[in-house]
Amino acid sequence: MKLLAAASFTLALAAGLSCDLADPLAILGCQFRIDGTEDFSITGIYLDSLESLTATQVAEVVAAWAQGNCPVEFTLNVGIYNPNDGSGGSSVIPVQLSTFVWDLYLDTESGLNFDTTWVASGSLGQPFEVPSGGEDIVLPLDISFDAFTLLEELGPLAFIDLALAVGGIDSGIRDAEHLGRVLVVAVPTLSTPVGDYTYEGSLYINLDWVE
Repeated sequence: MKLLAAASFTLALAAGLSCDLADPLAILGCQFRIDGTEDFSITGIYLDSLESLTATQVAEVVAAWAQGNCPVEFTLNVGIYNPNDGSGGSSVIPVQLSTFVWDLYLDTESGLNFDTTWVASGSLGQPFEVPSGGEDIVLPLDISFDAFTLLEELGPLAFIDLALAVGGIDSGIRDAEHLGRVLVVAVPTLSTPVGDYTYEGSLYINLDWVE
């Protein structure tokens, strides 16, 4: 966020609402992170309960690749934390995520180096309520893309390793070997009682809370 934009929005909130400055500042402090994945599938094979693929399943992935396609589908859960809890007796300000334009990147290397490859883009289908009170909430993003180019780049074994890290049985572990290999670059817009606020510049959403 640019300092001037944040300052202008804060002044607007302060003028439009009878509350302490702490609340407008808290709105600007909404935080985002990658929480996990659900229902991850490649070529129709669901990975949620798998640590590895059988030889038959690997053959299915390779066969799809040979035919020029490799469909991947899953739900990516983005955690949102709104610290606006009305502490100190001030008013709680409602917040709604009205737009969320995003690009998804996957880390094609399992080591410490972060080598990202773009795989998909999208936007919020409908407004999403972000509760106040210091509560975490999950924004589910429906991801669907053809991983043929990614599979060509990595080769079948490295691609399957990446897919299992992101969507397999251990994908709920938020470390560099698992969800650390996922990056969302997004531009959110927050709706408030005094108007909308669009983040200036992109948020890079990964393991740690970012605002």
